[in-house]
Amino acid sequence: MKKLKPITIVLFLLSICLQAQDVKNQSEIIRSKVSKGDYRIVADLYNSHSGVVNISEINCSKNQPNEHFEILLKKYPNHARESDRNATQQYFPDNIAFPITYYASTYEGNKKLQKAVGYVVREGRNVGDDRIAFVGDYLFMLQNWKNKDSYEVRWVLKIPKVEEEKPEDKTRTKKKKKGFFKSLKNNIKNAKSIGGGVSIEKVKAEVLQPYLDEATKKQQTYYVSWIKKSENTKTKKYIDDKRAMMKKAMKQYNDDIFNSPEYQRMLAYHKWLDGNVNFTVYNKSGRTVWVGSTATAFITSEVPSGGESTQTCTSDMYYYLSDSKGAKGYKFYTANSACGSSATIN
Repeated sequence: MKKLKPITIVLFLLSICLQAQDVKNQSEIIRSKVSKGDYRIVADLYNSHSGVVNISEINCSKNQPNEHFEILLKKYPNHARESDRNATQQYFPDNIAFPITYYASTYEGNKKLQKAVGYVVREGRNVGDDRIAFVGDYLFMLQNWKNKDSYEVRWVLKIPKVEEEKPEDKTRTKKKKKGFFKSLKNNIKNAKSIGGGVSIEKVKAEVLQPYLDEATKKQQTYYVSWIKKSENTKTKKYIDDKRAMMKKAMKQYNDDIFNSPEYQRMLAYHKWLDGNVNFTVYNKSGRTVWVGSTATAFITSEVPSGGESTQTCTSDMYYYLSDSKGAKGYKFYTANSACGSSATIN
């Protein structure tokens, strides 16, 4: 085996160090190359959607300390689902010191309290399952995130480049002609790449995963030194105290509701329903049956073998061996005859 010269080894190690130092966190990348607007989808995990995703807001405020951002992203800006609450999501940094992704969540808690002391990002079971990462020329939208080695790439989007405006000159006519052909060429190129311009597997392996690997290493080492600074320790404590206070406020809010006269009246009413209006049907026939209120099946409730169903006692009840319209019904209950009780189909 050929031995490397000392100078070669030094240069090699230096290059590794430089590469590690060049890894930027997501907030640095966003600050330097990301702007609001439409991002074209160039790869889709399910091959079911093409078009654009819109970043409508990129906010930097005291609510995101350490000069991080809150990003508002619309998945379906030109789609009927735009009004769907799931179509628009907020994204926040995954680490206060060195974020390597931004995760989908929202603000929660007492609005008056949050306005006074700053907003708290929700901490829940599903927080972080959906994430985004800006790497190279792409915006990666991720789902089912567990860690840097376990996730799915839902969409890959192209980060739009900001074109510089060229001043007009006397050769405007000639440039217009050249511009037409250049525009036509670009349109053809773009049309070919919509909905499948890149391979998810290829761009994940060559662009995204190397970034996540290197950035995760840097995040771990960077945070250790970052938290040692007194001003950063104070910032971290401020966020933790604010989150604890918000949880306490929310618990108190819930306790006030549960102890309120209105809540107690609701409990009493539901108890009354169980004893005076509801009627339970048990199915022990060994097969699935359907229950309805007319002699022929039309609107029915499916009751699997060994299962049960809650009905309203103020109507007649029939069971059917099929849920098809017109199926023969077998009457087993007469309206208002046994409210608060039950019947068994054998």
